[in-house]
Amino acid sequence: MQAKGEYLRRDDRFIIFLSFSLVLGLVVAVGVYFLWRAQDLSAGGVLSKAALVVCPPFVLLLATGATPDSGLMFVLVVGTMVFANAFLYAGVAAGLYALFTVLAKRK
Repeated sequence: MQAKGEYLRRDDRFIIFLSFSLVLGLVVAVGVYFLWRAQDLSAGGVLSKAALVVCPPFVLLLATGATPDSGLMFVLVVGTMVFANAFLYAGVAAGLYALFTVLAKRK
């Protein structure tokens, strides 16, 4: 345990940052999914392009279309999109954290 008033260790900060980015990726993907269900984002409009920018695995939903062949396929595609976006955000966050720590050591 850490003493009161002691700062977080470097590893603790990394794990907190990585966990936050993973959850952020999950939330963004679920939000894009619900927006896709409420709106027609397959038309290639501004909302569809914005969804692809914040959630690149959204292309899976565009590939399957609005009416998938079976419920299992739909669950697999949405689950893949959500988890792929979460791990994409976590990977980018890990890279940015590593870059930041290297640049901070130089100063």
